[in-house]
Amino acid sequence: MNSDLTIAIVAAVLLLVMLISFIFTFFIINHRKKEKLILEKNLLTIEYEQSLLQTQIEIQEQTLTTISQEIHDNIGQVLSLAKLHLNTFPLDLDTAIQTKVDDTRQLVSKAISDLRDLSRSMHGDKVNELGLEQAIASELKILQNTGQFQTNLLITGSQFKLDPKKEMVLFRIVQESLNNAIKHSGAKNICVQLQYEPSIFRLNIIDNGVGFNMAGLQSIETGIGLKSMDNRATLIGGKFFVHSDAGAGTSITIEIKNH
Repeated sequence: MNSDLTIAIVAAVLLLVMLISFIFTFFIINHRKKEKLILEKNLLTIEYEQSLLQTQIEIQEQTLTTISQEIHDNIGQVLSLAKLHLNTFPLDLDTAIQTKVDDTRQLVSKAISDLRDLSRSMHGDKVNELGLEQAIASELKILQNTGQFQTNLLITGSQFKLDPKKEMVLFRIVQESLNNAIKHSGAKNICVQLQYEPSIFRLNIIDNGVGFNMAGLQSIETGIGLKSMDNRATLIGGKFFVHSDAGAGTSITIEIKNH
């Protein structure tokens, strides 16, 4: 009798342990499946967002290339033709008129030169032809030549070649950052730093402008510009950092791992 009762109790305990183990295993497997589904969903979302960003950037690049070509082929030719017409003026003009013609000729020549620089800046081939460092140096030189900005390019570390697509995106980030500095910061000094470390490439863009409160951006346009740079950095696997204080300038940093 006692033996049968003992067997029954042991059997019941074993069944209970098996049932608990089954329920526990079921919940573990179910939880892992849910985690896997969430991970797959997140990966699909990331892939979709990156694909969307890639498409947007490709459209922007195509638009910039089209505008660049339009400037070169049409506006540039019109100005060149205007300069040729100015050169046909007779040499025996009144001194005052001749001075105005010469001044106009110089202004047209400067406009042609500035448009040529603008066209090259907008065209993606500039980075492919010059490389990232020289392309950035060219952008800073254009700002320097306006007489309104002091610019500086600092390169540290042992330079290595980045993927051409990454260089293009980094160049566009620099352009957008410079544009923000010109339009919003009131900066007079702008410095771009390229830091080559064994495992990381770091791009810093620093200005001495008015800065802004990080808790509340000064304008929607500034926020959109920063978000655009962040998106571009994300697309090439980079990390985007921005630091600013009211009255203390702004610094933007992009870090990319060197594989």
